[in-house]
Amino acid sequence: MKQTTLMIAFCLAVAAFGLSTISSAHDAGQFDKEGAENLFPSKPPYSPYAGRNFPTRPYFGDTHLHTSFSMDAGAFGARLTPRDAYRFARGEELSSNTGQPVKLSRPLDFLVVADHSDGFGFFPLLMSGDPTLLATPQGRKWYDQIAGGQGAEAAFDIIMSFGQGKLPNGFPLPGTKAYRSAWQDVIKAAESYNDPGRFTAFIGFEWTSNTSGNNLHRNIIFRGNGTQAGLVEPFTTLKPLGSDNPEDLWNWMQATGEKTGSELLAIAHNGNLSNGLMFPMVEAFGKRIDNKYAQTRIK
Repeated sequence: MKQTTLMIAFCLAVAAFGLSTISSAHDAGQFDKEGAENLFPSKPPYSPYAGRNFPTRPYFGDTHLHTSFSMDAGAFGARLTPRDAYRFARGEELSSNTGQPVKLSRPLDFLVVADHSDGFGFFPLLMSGDPTLLATPQGRKWYDQIAGGQGAEAAFDIIMSFGQGKLPNGFPLPGTKAYRSAWQDVIKAAESYNDPGRFTAFIGFEWTSNTSGNNLHRNIIFRGNGTQAGLVEPFTTLKPLGSDNPEDLWNWMQATGEKTGSELLAIAHNGNLSNGLMFPMVEAFGKRIDNKYAQTRIK
């Protein structure tokens, strides 16, 4: 009994101290009765979700994933396909590039397979022994390097050759059968594993501008379906069909949206490697930034 009495007295003392602290003029803030009642209403609402106009459930996924369809990832060792990527994201167990069983502890809610639009499907084409590619000195060299376990050396050489515009005959470009086939494979993979309400397989690619070694990459995501995405082919950086200037990418996105009826989203990727060029404040590509540029970038 004595212990109970002491405990009650202690609690009352603590409460009194708290109240005196709240009312103290030296406290960091003053007690606001009206504000406290708003935060802690005496009567809980009948329906706590009534009146809410903001999302309350987070979703987890990846908007930047490469497969063997990207020439750098393929040369560095990636052997899994877009279909494998979506299966893995949905929680299936797969065999990794090294032959080990792998599985996520928790399936993702969404995934964007964002392979590089430049050279789309080049690596599978090379490793299939495409006669046109292997008839070139570069193609044969890269094929032999990768087959001989020198994938890293081949990857750096492929990237350097691409940056210098020195590409072998047979390199997949928009409009070619190989390029179109690879893009259709990506679309079909997303459509096959999209499961509304459970898993979202977005269709997308990565636009890989690397002007003078400055990273201006964007992950481009279609909001629409495969039929809409199939009406176009990804935008690349190679002229004359493509461009390394973000403004030209935005113009392509606008035209693609009007043609397909699908909204598109560009997510800037690795801007820390752009040397300030990804989010310029004065000029971009030799042109002073104006209100139109700023509004388009925001959009």
